[in-house]
Amino acid sequence: QWYQRRVRSSGINAEYGEFQTFQHYFKRINLSMVMDVQAQFREMQEEAFYSMEGLSRLNPEKLDFYIEYLTFQVEHGFYDADANLNILKLYQFTPDLYTRSCIGNVHMVLVKALMQLPESDYVLCRAQLSQEMIDDPLTKKIDEVARLLETCQFPEFWSVIQEEKIFTETVGFVEAVRNFVCFVLKLTYKNVETEFLLQMLGPMETRLEDLALANGWVLKGDTVFVGDKEEMVEQKEIVEKMPIDVVSPILAIR
Repeated sequence: QWYQRRVRSSGINAEYGEFQTFQHYFKRINLSMVMDVQAQFREMQEEAFYSMEGLSRLNPEKLDFYIEYLTFQVEHGFYDADANLNILKLYQFTPDLYTRSCIGNVHMVLVKALMQLPESDYVLCRAQLSQEMIDDPLTKKIDEVARLLETCQFPEFWSVIQEEKIFTETVGFVEAVRNFVCFVLKLTYKNVETEFLLQMLGPMETRLEDLALANGWVLKGDTVFVGDKEEMVEQKEIVEKMPIDVVSPILAIR
């Protein structure tokens, strides 16, 4: 009865069969939800942009909005570097706004910034922290994770992030870091052993074949070509032979 009421209220033609109708109905709902989330992000992004013009950038009354916006980004996988950085600047220039309960906001800003590697967002955000923020245990853990990434110690990185939920539960964090690993591998190697590559990429739900296709890699037995496709092209030496009767007029001495 519940299903029939939903079908009737949705205006969907039931002639497609119960399963197809039910599936189509929820596809419409999911698409609507995605569009609503994107529209909400654009709206909040626009509000943040105009609220940071001129001296109003450091208006402490806007802090609650920035934190709400940050939470929205974390939950839905969006990113606004300028708005997130402004949270740290407000804590920096108005110390009264910062309490121990605010450290969670600082951690979220840092993790979102870390997801932008190889961009320098994390370094910029890290420079805004007070000594009290830096001394926080989780801040130190985030610093350690950043160091592992920046020094390309990827196998150890995948092990360390399992210790803190902020890394594994932040939407898109694992995928963003894996994209950074792929970027580094492409810059550093041409061919790598498959076993070594899997260690660098960490635990994956995606098949290596699918990841290789997305990155333009070529699987070759126990090795994977991860460089530029242009480097696979073999150079050929082209030798042109010209008959003597063609060049003799040029070489003739008068």
